[in-house]
Amino acid sequence: MTIADLQLGVSPLEQTVLPKPDPSVCVAEGYGLKIYVERGHLVVHDGIGRTRETRRFNRATGRLRRLVVIGHSGFITLEALLRLREVGAALVHVHLDGSLITTTAAERLHEAQLRRAQVLAAETAIGRAAIVELLRVKLERQALVADQWLAEFKPSIVRNHRHCVLVSDAIREQANAMNLRHSSQELRKIESIAGRYYWQAWARFPIQFDRSWRGSLPEHWRRAGPRTSRIDRQWPRRATTPAHALLNYGYAILESEALLAAYKMGFDPSLGLMHADVRYRSSLATDLMEPLRPVLDELVLDLLTERTFRKGEFHETRRGVCRLGPDLARELAYYAPQLATATAPIAERLATALLRRKHSTPLTRRNHRDAVARSARRALKD
Repeated sequence: MTIADLQLGVSPLEQTVLPKPDPSVCVAEGYGLKIYVERGHLVVHDGIGRTRETRRFNRATGRLRRLVVIGHSGFITLEALLRLREVGAALVHVHLDGSLITTTAAERLHEAQLRRAQVLAAETAIGRAAIVELLRVKLERQALVADQWLAEFKPSIVRNHRHCVLVSDAIREQANAMNLRHSSQELRKIESIAGRYYWQAWARFPIQFDRSWRGSLPEHWRRAGPRTSRIDRQWPRRATTPAHALLNYGYAILESEALLAAYKMGFDPSLGLMHADVRYRSSLATDLMEPLRPVLDELVLDLLTERTFRKGEFHETRRGVCRLGPDLARELAYYAPQLATATAPIAERLATALLRRKHSTPLTRRNHRDAVARSARRALKD
């Protein structure tokens, strides 16, 4: 098994501006959320003050695929959870700080053979090749982002106090340095070096605000700033600038889609290939996210370039943490269908490589059950 056998082919999302509300995605935010079933309809009651609204989704005509809950106040009934499963919709609960609280998968493929291969993968050539390819794709994409979006603000870095190297070339050097002889720890170290170059360029990206708000803005909000939080250097979720608050919410939505893709393929999301197994994280979902992080970064950079932010779209907590306003958080959640489409092929390709098969269950097919049946018939023929 060579690295070339695991080419992922990650491409940018079709749309790089905030999408219009998708009828298949329902975003519930605010205080005192109420999600329940009444007279055969799934009822979602959310909002704040005058913006409170009630939406109803019929079992047959609702077309609901994602219910994204943003906040921590309210309730959802057991009957509502059952209804979501019956219509094939997933529940995604995101905290106000941009961390993913929980995700429910409407469909789960239980394949013991894949989970055995997943457990053993980190110690095999196939698993090592998968790690190298996931990270290489990520770094190649980061180099493209640095070329296309960040070169104006930090075009190069200085080495040994005399040699200037383009940021994108420095990132590509780290990508090319990766090979199968490196341990997982060494690969992560190489990736962190490239990440340092990347986020140094990100830190200088300017953010535009409406004139009526500029006078009361914290000074450090005017640029993207460092990826490490000024409040807690070990926990970047505590963003201190609007740019990283946007990234945190986007990563939470991406993590939920990676988690759902892992469940649907039959993976155990908690058993990672390159990320250590920890209690608070779905490590394999984090692995699947890696090649798509720069794609989401591009979406945020496009938003920061095209949009002048108004008062209320961000706010600062008493601890100094920057958080998104409800309207902006709702808009970001509408990327879920596009991120699901982008994540599915990565999970499929990884499953195919670990099982040494030519075919895998296509997550992008509309009728998942028929796809599972076809996959089973192919396996019997092989």
